[in-house]
Amino acid sequence: MPAPRKRVGKRTHAQKSAAARVACLALDMEQPLNDALDAAHALRLLGHGLNQIASEEDGRAAAAIAWTVCQRLNALQQLWRQLFKHAAQARS
Repeated sequence: MPAPRKRVGKRTHAQKSAAARVACLALDMEQPLNDALDAAHALRLLGHGLNQIASEEDGRAAAAIAWTVCQRLNALQQLWRQLFKHAAQARS
């Protein structure tokens, strides 16, 4: 009895469904990610303001921590964009 043939080059329904779920999840993540990034940038600006108005050490510390958070959130945003791009490609 011959072995059943596999489809070559065609995606299964389950793969398209999974890609659609990932794309939907990525879209749901967009607004909270952007809000977190905006909040981190606002904290960085507050740190620079404290640096000029109040004690230089306190302002510098707040700005440095906020800058680290901004960098990590930017890296997460880049990963999010790649995830969304790959999910969109998988759906088509």
